[in-house]
Amino acid sequence: MDERYKKQIERNLDELEGFTQTMRDINMEPCIRILSKDLRIAGNRYAKLFGINPEDKIIAIKRVCYANSEPVSLEQTYIPYYLVPKIEGIDLNIFSIYEVYKMFGIQIANASQTLDLAKPSAADARTLGIDTDTLTMLFQCVTYDVDGRVVEFNKNYTRGDKCSFKVHFKR
Repeated sequence: MDERYKKQIERNLDELEGFTQTMRDINMEPCIRILSKDLRIAGNRYAKLFGINPEDKIIAIKRVCYANSEPVSLEQTYIPYYLVPKIEGIDLNIFSIYEVYKMFGIQIANASQTLDLAKPSAADARTLGIDTDTLTMLFQCVTYDVDGRVVEFNKNYTRGDKCSFKVHFKR
């Protein structure tokens, strides 16, 4: 087997887990660096996605995820503010987003995810430690709670040289 693939972090797409828990499950040290956490107006796109009014607020979080001190992904997460109204006071470098959901009584049920290839912006490529011409795996995920509400939209640029993903199919 090619040596570069042996060094990749293998992530299981069968399980709905956050980055921190996933890294702990495979005995890697997770670290998150928050680049921004902004309260903003939903606008038409996110209002439609979340079933809220365009003038309602959402939280927009941009963060870099590290495994054993190496940047592996850059995430942009959007959450309706009414679901987590005091999130601006929570240190997301300490608490995972899934832990925040638990604090607010949100029970994640399922998600729908797409995978594409994409070049990140020049600034995002620098943050990830890759060349601007390097393609990343772009995951876009809509997450639902047990009541069927959309609780999160996430765009995740993942380094293909650091991560691989597996899915188990059953008949």
